Amino acid sequence: MFRKAKNKAENGTEGTDITEMMPKTKKEKVPWDKEKKKKVRRRVIAGVLAALVIAFFVRNSLVAKNTAPMVTTVAASVGDVEQILSTGGTVKSDETRTYFAPVSVEVGEVRVSTGDTVKKGDVMLTFDEKELSERKQEAEYKMASNEGGYESSVHKNNEYVADLSEANRNLPVLEQQIADNEKLLDELNKKIEDKKAGWNYNGTNLSVSVMEWQSIISQDEEAIADLKEREAKGELNEYHEDEIKEMYNEAEIKLANDREILLNLQIQTQYNGYEEGYNKEVRELQRQAKDVEELIASYKEYQAEMKSQKASSESGVLDEGGKAKLEADTALEKLTNQERLDAIAEVENGLKADFAGVVTELEAVAGQPPTESGKLVTIESTEKVYVRLNVSKYDLEKIAVGQKADVDIAGKTYEGTVTKIDGMATQNNSGAMVVGVNVNIDNPDENIFLGVEAKVYVHMAKAEGVVTIPLEVINSDRDGDFVYVEENGVVAKKRITTGIASDSVSEVKEGLSEGDNVIMANGMEFEEGTAVTAAPMPQ
Repeated sequence: MFRKAKNKAENGTEGTDITEMMPKTKKEKVPWDKEKKKKVRRRVIAGVLAALVIAFFVRNSLVAKNTAPMVTTVAASVGDVEQILSTGGTVKSDETRTYFAPVSVEVGEVRVSTGDTVKKGDVMLTFDEKELSERKQEAEYKMASNEGGYESSVHKNNEYVADLSEANRNLPVLEQQIADNEKLLDELNKKIEDKKAGWNYNGTNLSVSVMEWQSIISQDEEAIADLKEREAKGELNEYHEDEIKEMYNEAEIKLANDREILLNLQIQTQYNGYEEGYNKEVRELQRQAKDVEELIASYKEYQAEMKSQKASSESGVLDEGGKAKLEADTALEKLTNQERLDAIAEVENGLKADFAGVVTELEAVAGQPPTESGKLVTIESTEKVYVRLNVSKYDLEKIAVGQKADVDIAGKTYEGTVTKIDGMATQNNSGAMVVGVNVNIDNPDENIFLGVEAKVYVHMAKAEGVVTIPLEVINSDRDGDFVYVEENGVVAKKRITTGIASDSVSEVKEGLSEGDNVIMANGMEFEEGTAVTAAPMPQ
């Protein structure tokens, strides 16, 4: 009873109803009927349900406001990273041999076809034995003829002696004449340069004086303009009219005198310029220099003629050097014929393969003679093979000669080594610029086929015991690479310096330590300091 009154007073209710403080008469309880009880029960249940619904939404709202968003994280770990270039190429031979006919001899039997494999020492074709014998005899006759030519060359020696003597007499005289006239030409050119330098010096001084007097005239004009301005403002009222006229007169006389000086300087400048280009003495010196130049040219032309005569004579004179040359030429001709004889001897028992390989070209036809030095057959080695790759500019800086590779040919793996990187890019079928690379197959066998496609895995770089993170967590902007990390329940943005990368992870040289929780952003942007709940990615 008193609590109600107190509550009203506390709530600011004016006055207190006295009846509330009086004891109330106890009413007699009246039993409820069934319908009324049902209505009350339904109202109570509805109220309870409504309260539960309101409480549920209020709770969810409070939880949503107080719970940080969940992010997936992956821990930076220490491990090994290997950068491998995976690409395809074509198997090619590193050794090709084309066999030519030593002489124009009819082909006997052709024992191979294009695409056949041959072993070292296999006979690929034969020649007509009778014709080979005839060509052998012909080469021997040529060797005998070469010996007779030596005697003929000795006889020609006397024809060159006179020419050599003439050249030896004239050349020293010509050299002295050329030297004397070149000295004279230098003296004439020096005089010309000195004359022009004097006129140039005068011209420079005159130009400086012209600019100085132009400045003085500008000052004179400014002085007159200043007098006019002062007169207009009444600042010269203290002077008598004659005095003012005298001021103007003096200023104008000075201006006229200075202009006359400037005009004289300009006239002198023009005269100096004319003299610099058309001075009579200079032109005479230039004419003399031209005559000397023509004289020197004629001497040099005659000198070249004498040198040529001397050279041709010396080559014919049988002095020690001439004899040695003649003997060398004779020996060379003998060697050529001997090589032909040796080549014939090599094919007397058939043309044999020098190494194991594949016949890639065949032009020899049984029963027909090829032209001398005509192509017969070409084989490409299967013992020295490589894979030809085309590398883009993005991978070029990572690949180097000496790197090891795994080569997959028709399901079999071979060891390989990068042996060559072209120095010039070419355009592929797609229009992109690529650079050719050779990967040598270190352990070839009989299962390798030339011209087939090969899968190559080049081991370009490897880093061991370094901090690594998945490639997909790395973000980039204009300032470089960065990642988002979860630190103590909030987002932090860290700049990183990456190293080598495989197809799944990247080395981190700077910016992260082992165990840092890196957020899998998946293209999302986070604000530093945002509260998050980390959910580590399952291993």
